[in-house]
Amino acid sequence: MKNSAQVFLGGLLILVFFFPVFSEKPADLENQKFQVKIEEGVAALMRDGVKLQATIYRPDAEGKFPVILIRTPYNNERYGNLSPFPRYAVQRGYVVIIQDVRGRYSSEGEFLPYVQEINDGYDAVEWAAALPYSNGKVGTQGCSYLGAVQWQLATAAPPHLVAIFPQCCIANARHFFYYGGAFSLGWISWLNERIPDIKRRRGMDVSSAEETGQQWSRDREKWYRFLPLKELPLLKEFCPYYYEWLDHPDDGPYWDFVDVEKKHKNIKVPAYNLSGWFDDSYGQPGAIINFTGMRKNGKTEAAREGQKLIIGPWTHLPVFWGNITSEIGDLDFGPEAVIDLNALVIRWCDYWLKGIDNGIMDEPPIRIFVMGDNRWRSEQEWPLARTEFTPFYLHSQGKANSLNGDGFLDREQPVAENPDDYIYDPANPVTHPRGGAGPHDQRPVEVRNDVLVYTSKPLESDLEVTGPIVAEIWASSSARDTDFLFKVTDIYPDGYSQNITPTSSGVIRARYRESESEPQLLSPGKIYKFRIGEGLVYTSHVFKAGHRIRVSITSSYFPHLDRNPNTGHPFGEDAELVKATQTIYHDEKHPSRVILPIIPR
Repeated sequence: MKNSAQVFLGGLLILVFFFPVFSEKPADLENQKFQVKIEEGVAALMRDGVKLQATIYRPDAEGKFPVILIRTPYNNERYGNLSPFPRYAVQRGYVVIIQDVRGRYSSEGEFLPYVQEINDGYDAVEWAAALPYSNGKVGTQGCSYLGAVQWQLATAAPPHLVAIFPQCCIANARHFFYYGGAFSLGWISWLNERIPDIKRRRGMDVSSAEETGQQWSRDREKWYRFLPLKELPLLKEFCPYYYEWLDHPDDGPYWDFVDVEKKHKNIKVPAYNLSGWFDDSYGQPGAIINFTGMRKNGKTEAAREGQKLIIGPWTHLPVFWGNITSEIGDLDFGPEAVIDLNALVIRWCDYWLKGIDNGIMDEPPIRIFVMGDNRWRSEQEWPLARTEFTPFYLHSQGKANSLNGDGFLDREQPVAENPDDYIYDPANPVTHPRGGAGPHDQRPVEVRNDVLVYTSKPLESDLEVTGPIVAEIWASSSARDTDFLFKVTDIYPDGYSQNITPTSSGVIRARYRESESEPQLLSPGKIYKFRIGEGLVYTSHVFKAGHRIRVSITSSYFPHLDRNPNTGHPFGEDAELVKATQTIYHDEKHPSRVILPIIPR
């Protein structure tokens, strides 16, 4: 089984075997008329003289064709070998260019994650448009890093960029590196996987990818637990930018190297945004933020009206690996969960790059997979206009510790109730259940006494929750800084506890409760209101009749997130770990609650 940090390891395995597009049928064989010609080692000259290398797949025919540009840090040759998309697209009349980004594999220069992608992306688009077999129209597609670079280059508005298809990618770097202020430790594994290529480029001995993976599996726990974070020796020689990230825990200008959210007003191209409800690499909120932000603030009317959003029940890795099935995590979401992404990308490009009126822009802008019902549904806006934001309040008599405690959840506001306490010990953090990303039984976490659990009565009828989820928690701590996390799960009649969102997304670091750019430490014992998960937690899920709703609260989720040492010291400098007493209040003056976006049925 894979743990959640392995999401980042998927970056090695190049994107996407893609998957069925609702009612759309795959292209007829008669459309597969072009033979594929492959050109390797094609150089593009950037404005500063650096050459970026690409493999080009194009029709073996006379004429000019639209271009689909894919920019990757994961080796253009491997992408072409592992993904059927280049050949699929060429057969349908496209040139596909797979380019190694600066400082990766065959491309010159120094790799600085995300930093160089705006200018290089702009230059790559304009170079691609000028190739003798290009008709001057360029689109882009790709997942994760390959999606983020599309948004980055779009902010520079290259003249020949026509449309983009970003998948499972971010809207801004700060929320990608620091979820609610807590640092994502997955970056350690992601950067560790980059080291063999860095060594090769420096002329050093390079261990095989298999040996690297074996070493990581053996030492993973040691590196995740290493303190202080800023003294981690693993990446010192090869990835200095990791330590720069640690030096900038607060939101601010440093993170502008990816802040598409602030630059929607500069973007003038349509975008088809794709992600999954269980994408725990910030791709799901990223897709929603980019979609809604572009609809409101895009530079042109065509850009504002040209936004599409699709979210399925998927995790991050299968989009990379191309092994999308109906089975996600523990559950089987039925045959509708499997879509043909190849066909969807080409349909999008046919409309924008070839001018084929195939009806895609006549369809509603949003397509969501409603879990529980396991059906696709079209919508017009986000959040849905008919949403009833409904508070569910926490209750107990002061013993809500674990699923065996007395915590319960309902719509009645609390009056006079004892608060709940637990000890958060960063030396013994809450860890995610085995099985990796996706829906999994959360009871192995919920049996811990440092997890507070509040469960509703069985529902009398189906209840749909679609949209943003926010927790408003009144709490105090014995520490000057600490973390609070919440999770919503669906409790089946047999007791199975299914998470309905990525399990690490509902978190706040206490010092950022008021502002992520101007942190404020806590006064120990003082009661504060924490609003958790805003802009980070979304779902579309139907709680079936007879099921129950559960909310759990704790203070760690390791190793996906770093452990708050509870000291209040500057971030990343502690080797010391201090226990903290956490108190959650739910009374008339402190009505702790989770606000669910209920859709009338």
